[in-house]
Amino acid sequence: MLKNYFKIAFRNVARNKVFAIINALGLAIGISACLLIYIVTSFELSYDTFHPDKDRIYRIVTNLQNGASKNNPMSTIPDPAAKIIRASVSGLESVAMFHVYYPKVAIPEGDKIIKRFFPSNEPGVASPVILTEPQYFEIFKYDWLAGNPVTALSEPFRVVISETEAGKYFGNIPLDQVMGKTIIYDDSLRLTVTGIIKDWNKNTDFNFRDFISYSTIQNSFLKDQGNWNNWGGWNSDTQVFAKLNGQSAPGQINAQLTKLVKEHMKLQPDEKAKILLQPLNDIHFNGDFKDSYSRNAHLPTLYGLMAIAAFILIIAAINFINLSTAQSVERAREIGIRKVLGSSRINIVLQFLSEIFLLTLFAGVLSVLVMKPLIYLFHDLLPSGIDLGFYNPITIVFLLLLILVTSLLAGFYPARVLSGYLPVISLKGEGSRQVSKGGYLRKSLIVFQFTVSLVFIIATLIIGNQIRFMLNQDMGFTKDAIINVYAYGNYPKSQVKLVANRLKTMADIQMVSLNDGPPAGLGHGGTSISYNNIELFTQALGTDENFVPLYDLKLIAGRNIFQSDTIRELVINETCAKGLGFNKPEDAVGKLVNFGFSNGPVEVKRPIVGVVADFHSESLHDPIKPVTIANDQSRTIAIRLNSQSKHPKEFQSTIEQIAKMWKSVFPIEPFEYKILDDQIAKFYDSYQKTNQIMKTAMVIAIFISCMGLFGLAAFTSIQRRKEIGVRKVLGASVSEIVVLLSKDFLKLVILSLMLASPIAWYFMNNWLNDFAYRINLSVWIFLLAGFMALFIAFITISFQSIKAAIANPVDSLKTE
Repeated sequence: MLKNYFKIAFRNVARNKVFAIINALGLAIGISACLLIYIVTSFELSYDTFHPDKDRIYRIVTNLQNGASKNNPMSTIPDPAAKIIRASVSGLESVAMFHVYYPKVAIPEGDKIIKRFFPSNEPGVASPVILTEPQYFEIFKYDWLAGNPVTALSEPFRVVISETEAGKYFGNIPLDQVMGKTIIYDDSLRLTVTGIIKDWNKNTDFNFRDFISYSTIQNSFLKDQGNWNNWGGWNSDTQVFAKLNGQSAPGQINAQLTKLVKEHMKLQPDEKAKILLQPLNDIHFNGDFKDSYSRNAHLPTLYGLMAIAAFILIIAAINFINLSTAQSVERAREIGIRKVLGSSRINIVLQFLSEIFLLTLFAGVLSVLVMKPLIYLFHDLLPSGIDLGFYNPITIVFLLLLILVTSLLAGFYPARVLSGYLPVISLKGEGSRQVSKGGYLRKSLIVFQFTVSLVFIIATLIIGNQIRFMLNQDMGFTKDAIINVYAYGNYPKSQVKLVANRLKTMADIQMVSLNDGPPAGLGHGGTSISYNNIELFTQALGTDENFVPLYDLKLIAGRNIFQSDTIRELVINETCAKGLGFNKPEDAVGKLVNFGFSNGPVEVKRPIVGVVADFHSESLHDPIKPVTIANDQSRTIAIRLNSQSKHPKEFQSTIEQIAKMWKSVFPIEPFEYKILDDQIAKFYDSYQKTNQIMKTAMVIAIFISCMGLFGLAAFTSIQRRKEIGVRKVLGASVSEIVVLLSKDFLKLVILSLMLASPIAWYFMNNWLNDFAYRINLSVWIFLLAGFMALFIAFITISFQSIKAAIANPVDSLKTE
């Protein structure tokens, strides 16, 4: 019996190739969307789930609060806190501090350097090197291929490397021969390999491969490169993790950490600080506590992707229902004959479901075949490292369940309706009358399809407008014709200054500044500033006297900082001045403020010499924050090129001259530069990806919806063919018949717009409310979306309408 069902199903599919192809294509698109989003979601949710005792591992973080800057969540704690926590907080099995390090790496052989490796300056690329305490390996478990986890990092100048790094540094020599080898970090830090571990092959944010003993800091030049013993400093590269002992609850530990804050951190009257535990499984999804090594995934976005996949699959199923219903007129006599010959309703239902299952199975196979190309096509939108993963039995089970559910979802209504035809009516060719009774349902399904499509269209338009608004908004400083060149390594800053001075003599360069990054950046450092018992947590820009004029920051009070090799005076922005209690910018000029890190109250007095107009130091997603500008020259060289009457080729020629001069000072260092406009555009990468996803979903939803509309138009034209024939005989023109057949469908699209508009407005207004600077929702966006949907629907309907209108009326009127 089952074999017979599938044999007949195959014949029916082969006989109706066009409808079968359209149905299979729609279902394949829906299944592909669900399968791809399932793979992405399961990939993201698998991060760091493989650690033993993962439920007992926490990161210790800080939430600093004050009146003006409100919440400042930080993924770190003051450096001295880890030692105090280990000694005084009960209920912790282990505590480990590590510091992310960005060194050059050199591999020596005798007196020669045979290999060199440089850190990446690409935003979002994490460093594989950390300075860590031995307890790190008590919290995070590795398979040790050589060395002892207890003693490997117990002394200074030791390093543990992963198996991958051992191969990269020393080639394919036995691991026991790698032990004892020397690795040089930043030209002068010579470390001995004392352990080799096996790389994790699971998804993790902790992709570290070089583990340098933490005690190396106090025994090398590194001790001068941080606030290692300072309770007033926070550096996101410093991280502290703890493993609870199994008997203590996180709330008990948080209470002890709160007590520790009161004992060791001397805060201003309006300031509050909390040190608390962040679960390991929250790190991958919580973007508030930013660090330099983890890649955050946005849980609401993942849920949104799941919803998009579900909607696309439902739309595909609706499309199948409409096309099957349109085709049912031709199968009415078949059903009547089957019933006369003794088929029961359940037999007919099973026959139709077998046809649908066959098509759905074909769609599922097609989805699997296109999955690899899809992943390649959308690789920029997908997390790196993602793969189809059909070696995973869970993925195979999901696909099979998806095919089964889709078959039932798409096939239940057509099978139920078609199997319910009365044989007498069916054999007279009047089965379509019964189908027509379900017209309201089919129209409702079309309205649902286009409502979803219009929500996608409106969302795509709004997201695109918001991104354009952010990219084109005046950020309060000049972005044009500015590049940033990054210097590496542990060498005197005098060499970087030498490069800067030589650049100033080049004819095509307008201005040069030494600083720690542009006004708007992803990794600005922070410090505190206070005046009259008001303290702010402020973004600190270390730079020279050329920074303000190079970026055209507008001085609204006082003057710019003078040249100096140390921090002697400050320029602040308007928000900082207001936060410190000054009613007017000029009131802040000349005032001595406490500035910088210290143990306890801030006591380093510096004068405010100027106030600049507010500018955006982060993306437009966030409000403008307090900013201080001070002499603290770093290793970033900002270069403003002469842009008047310049052709892009001339800019490239200037950059080549800069690179040549760079190599004359740093023959080994790579020359790398970033265009400021590109750096700022990086702020909005995630929004660009969201917009691309919405565009893709919009195209898919519209395509499938139009196929459904095509099916309903075909059904209507068949159902009304005699009416059309009569109208043509009575003199109706082709255009009049096209309008007659189209207007009812266009009314459905207009109804869809009326339903979609408030839904889209609600969700997109909530989305825009997360931005400190946003567009206003205009009625024109909704009207444009409606016009697009109407135009697409009209083009889709016109094919069937014109075909019906130009048909010979004799063919529809000569027989009953």
